[in-house]
Amino acid sequence: MNRSDLYCEENIAYAMTISLLLCGCSYQESYRGGVEMDKSYKELSTIFRQYGLNGLNDELVYNLEQRYKELPSEIEFNKAANLLTSLGEGDIDYENMTWKPSENGVYAFDVEIFDVENMYKNFLIGVSYLDREELNFTNIVEDTSLVDWEDGTGSRSVSFDWNGQHFNIDAKVEGDWFDSSVADDLNRIIISQDTGKQLYFTSDGYQEGIVFYCDKEWANDFEKDTGLKLEEFNQ
Repeated sequence: MNRSDLYCEENIAYAMTISLLLCGCSYQESYRGGVEMDKSYKELSTIFRQYGLNGLNDELVYNLEQRYKELPSEIEFNKAANLLTSLGEGDIDYENMTWKPSENGVYAFDVEIFDVENMYKNFLIGVSYLDREELNFTNIVEDTSLVDWEDGTGSRSVSFDWNGQHFNIDAKVEGDWFDSSVADDLNRIIISQDTGKQLYFTSDGYQEGIVFYCDKEWANDFEKDTGLKLEEFNQ
C-alpha cells in the first residue's frame, strides 16, 4: 500500500473533527445561518478591504457569487469563509507538488495536507507570510524520522529560529491530517514574544483552517462585522 492509498482511506468525519478543533467552537452555532451570513460576496469584499485584506478583485467576487448560486439549496455554506479561503490558500500545483503562499493578510489551508512530508514546515511558512517582517521564521526543519508512513502513525516535529531563539514543536501523526496542537503551540510561542499580536483561528466548518495574525481589538471587530468566530486556541 502506498502513502496516497493509505491517506485516501481516512473518512470525512475525521476531517470535520480536525477542522472544528482548528476553530475551537460549535460548528452549527458559529458557522451556519444568521443574518451575518446573508451578506453577498461583494459586501464581504468591502468589509475585508476595511480590515486590510488584499487580493480582492471584481473577477474573483463575481466567480464566487456565480458558483454559490449553482449550489443546491440544501447545502450549508459560509461565504465569508469561502472568500477567505480563496485569498489565503496561495497557489497550489498538485501535479508538481509545489505551493506558493499568498500575502493577502490571511492564511488558509486544507487540514488534510497535500504535501505530507512538509506538513508543518509549510504551516510555518504560511503563517510567516501573514507578516514577513514580524514573523520572520528561519532555519525551519521538519523531522519525520519517527513517522511510520505505512500505518500513518508515530510522531514528528518541526524546529525553527525566531527572534534569536530556537524553538521546537512536536506533533502526533494521524495519516495526512493536521495536528491542531501545533497551531496552539506556535501561538503560545508568538504570544510569549510580546509582539502585541497573536494568531486567531477559524474554519469553514468542513476541512479548511483559516489563520490571522492580529491584535484582540481587530479580532473582535472582525467577528462582529463578518459573523465568523475567531479563537485563540483550538484545544
